[in-house]
Amino acid sequence: MTIASKSRLWRGLLGAAAAATLLAGTEVALAVTPVVKAVPFVPANPLSPHTALSGEPTRLKGTSSIGQGDAGVVGTVSWLWDTGGGNPGQCSGTVSSTTKYAIECAVTYTGTPGQLFTGTLTVTDDATGDSATVNYFTQIQAPSLGVDVNIAIDEGLWYLHKRMSRSTCSTNAAEPCGSWQGVALPSTSTTENAIDPANVTAFLVNGHSEAGAATNPYTETVERGINTTLEQLSAETLSSQTATVGTFDPDVNGNGIGLQGDTSDPPYQGGLFIDAIVATGTPAKTADAGSTAASGTEASIVQGRTYADIVQDMVDAYSWGQSEAGGGWRYNWYDNGGGTTTDNSTNQWAAIGLIAAEREFGSVVPPEVKAMNQISLTNTQQTSGVFGYTSSSPLWGPYATTPSGMVQLAWQGIGRGDDQWDRSENYIRDNFCNTGGARSAIKDYYYGLFSFTKSMLLHDSSSSAPTSLDCLVNTGSTNPLDWYGAESGQPDTLCNPGTTAPCDGVAREIVDSQNGSGAGASWGAWPNGNQFSSTQYPFTSTWAIIMLNRTVFSSGEPVAVCGLRPNPSIAGQPVTLDGTNSFHQDASKSIISWEWDTDNDGVFDETGAVVPDVSFPAAVGVYPVTLRVTDDSDPADTASTVCNVTVDTPPLAPTADANGPYVFCLGQNFFLDGTGSKNPDDGEAETDPPPGGCPNGDSITAYDWDLDGDNQFDDASGAQAEVTGFYTTPGAFNASLRVQDDSAACFPTVADENLTGFDIGEANVFALGAQECECISDLFIRSNSRAISLNWAASNNPETDSYNVYRGTINGGPYNLIGNTPTPGYADSAVAAGTTYYYIVRPIRIDTSEICQSNEGSGQLQARRSRR
Repeated sequence: MTIASKSRLWRGLLGAAAAATLLAGTEVALAVTPVVKAVPFVPANPLSPHTALSGEPTRLKGTSSIGQGDAGVVGTVSWLWDTGGGNPGQCSGTVSSTTKYAIECAVTYTGTPGQLFTGTLTVTDDATGDSATVNYFTQIQAPSLGVDVNIAIDEGLWYLHKRMSRSTCSTNAAEPCGSWQGVALPSTSTTENAIDPANVTAFLVNGHSEAGAATNPYTETVERGINTTLEQLSAETLSSQTATVGTFDPDVNGNGIGLQGDTSDPPYQGGLFIDAIVATGTPAKTADAGSTAASGTEASIVQGRTYADIVQDMVDAYSWGQSEAGGGWRYNWYDNGGGTTTDNSTNQWAAIGLIAAEREFGSVVPPEVKAMNQISLTNTQQTSGVFGYTSSSPLWGPYATTPSGMVQLAWQGIGRGDDQWDRSENYIRDNFCNTGGARSAIKDYYYGLFSFTKSMLLHDSSSSAPTSLDCLVNTGSTNPLDWYGAESGQPDTLCNPGTTAPCDGVAREIVDSQNGSGAGASWGAWPNGNQFSSTQYPFTSTWAIIMLNRTVFSSGEPVAVCGLRPNPSIAGQPVTLDGTNSFHQDASKSIISWEWDTDNDGVFDETGAVVPDVSFPAAVGVYPVTLRVTDDSDPADTASTVCNVTVDTPPLAPTADANGPYVFCLGQNFFLDGTGSKNPDDGEAETDPPPGGCPNGDSITAYDWDLDGDNQFDDASGAQAEVTGFYTTPGAFNASLRVQDDSAACFPTVADENLTGFDIGEANVFALGAQECECISDLFIRSNSRAISLNWAASNNPETDSYNVYRGTINGGPYNLIGNTPTPGYADSAVAAGTTYYYIVRPIRIDTSEICQSNEGSGQLQARRSRR
């Protein structure tokens, strides 16, 4: 198992000074001692490895707290990246006060899927010799759309991080600010204030937050971006509005003001400001920056007020500034001005902001506002379903304004089954595969594509709770399409099983359009193009990142990760489905449900984080499996992924399983367990009897562990390797397993070498006295002539879902899993008389991750009493 899903264990370690010191790599705290940070792949878990493809360039990404020219630094500051493998093996340079925010090294790793590489960044104050070090983890993955998406987001966020211009906030000198205004993104800059909330939203929806881990460089980036967003808010005095549908008071909270993005066209850009604040996921947090000038009834306009209050005031501004006759918005507020012109280019941003405010922060929109907006929707939609610009006529083609209308319909609770929605969705489906530029094709126009993506993700129907739409349909035909994940010529397993997709969906389109390593400084950006106007170019990268993440304003989404053991497999071999690597980008939320469609019929057949012994057809081929995970949000969010079970002929590589995450307590014996590894062609050989040197057929012959990140696999060996002496301090560590078979001997005519498999496990080491070492400390054993009984009190950890029971024959381990029970207590009757058995119990969460380890108990069967 990899470690991406095990964020809760990591959060427990973050509070430990020893663990923080371990990861930050700091030495004795001196004034100019550098602190180095590495960009995490999963914000909630710094051990989770970044994704890379074998033979393709990737970047190691880090920062330093100091650089030449900073106060207290008297000389040069140098940096060194040791890549831990690959070409080049090292990168080096000097750090300045500006370059300290982006210390990178391009590297090309080659290896087998599952293989882990540990890069190391060291920064040194050359005058004092003080230095600090941090690790950066990268794992090779097999090519897939999901892997490509992960890489694209990873590189895109780094590009935005590097481009930020950093300063001190003007409204609060104690706070840091940062902006992207006037910065080329990639070669065109913008003075539009909305670039700052737009870009910071890209970080927020991927789980990076202003309250994130101090070890995450993006925590500061988000903090700066949010502070700048808040600084750009200003107040308008509100008044009662008289609209076609009646007179109403737009000032819901009664404070006399509305807040707007301080721009030349606040209705047009304001929705992006609302999205950013909502995407923090922290309505109760108070603003650290922003205006404090007295105005209206508020002593403080922004600074010191809660995010929820600020967002309500922005909603109030939209309610106040709507056209009282036309029902929409324009580039300036109307405020009873008598204007009637509605503008769907502006209306979409109003709708997306108002949806975010209502659904996530509980903001209130007067009903008159939606009633007026319906007038605009009716007046601007053609019979064909196309929405126009200021009338039913599109100005730049239909592929911005039609999705704009769909977003507004979603806000109104008008969705599939309503004629207005269906006509627009039908039009987009019929033209989704178009090419020829922004005027002719929605996928060539990211401004419109972003609106379309929002409309599908935010779809709402008044007959049910909001439900995102995975499949784009024309209600009068039978050609549904996976609008996000389709790949031209590949099976559309999600929406149209048994057919191939006629064109690429949003994800493949965006991934293939990104600048790669050959683009130099623009690596990770999306180029000037895929837009109608140059004014939209600077927003392309951030919209691409948000679309790839399949979200709009949530503070992180659930991510489905599907594992298969073994994979590939031979005909007739049962396969274990493993969803435990799934994770949530928002550390405050958890995945609580795993569902599996094992036969590609759209029906989920199995449930559970782990499903053992699933059968697939005996014929050689590729069989798609869909995993859908659900989180504990209200309403719940879901995410799906498709993985392929490959049935093939020997020789096949073994599938490694490093197990974990492990909970080790200092003072106990530690064992790593690779016994879950599978060799798909176990016992097979190319002849019968097997060739010489292969007496029993192919099998796993070696289990080797790399525990120090040097990729040498020489730190421990064995399927159950004792590593008590290796882990001597508290912290969180990666343990990489390599398993190897004897294919060369068993299949000499087709295999030149033995085949290998790789996997990563997480080892969490705690000091005695930590809660993780005390949640069960009263295990005791009783026995009779029939069974050995285990008894213990319930775990004191509220996340406990059930208990794993382990047994061994050696004091201190290793132990093998023998059962699971939902409540304390277990009877073991599968034991032999005369043997002493040693037991431990580990509580587990619903995702099967283990919480802690009990004390050890021992016992043996009692002799039967003879009858007289």
